Amino acid sequence: MPDDSQKSVEVPNAGPDEDLAIEIARSIPRKAREQVTCRRVTKYHYRCNWWSLEDTAAYDNPGMQGLLVTTSRICQSQFLHAVKVGGDLKIRVITR
Repeated sequence: MPDDSQKSVEVPNAGPDEDLAIEIARSIPRKAREQVTCRRVTKYHYRCNWWSLEDTAAYDNPGMQGLLVTTSRICQSQFLHAVKVGGDLKIRVITR
């Protein structure tokens, strides 16, 4: 018979070196036309940035398109704690 004095602890089943950044970036809610980038900072901590297009009306040459100029800016940033438990991604916001 199991001992009831022992509590079960959720242990992440992701490997200790598994980088979840791509999966986090795909699962994070975003507004239309926003892009999310995510980078691993420590074993279970990640920094995510939400990028949006910047208004180019004030540029001296707003006709420049593509990769010639940077027209995006970070509109939101968060530090996250993320683990995989039972195959599910569990994300907790550290900062807002």
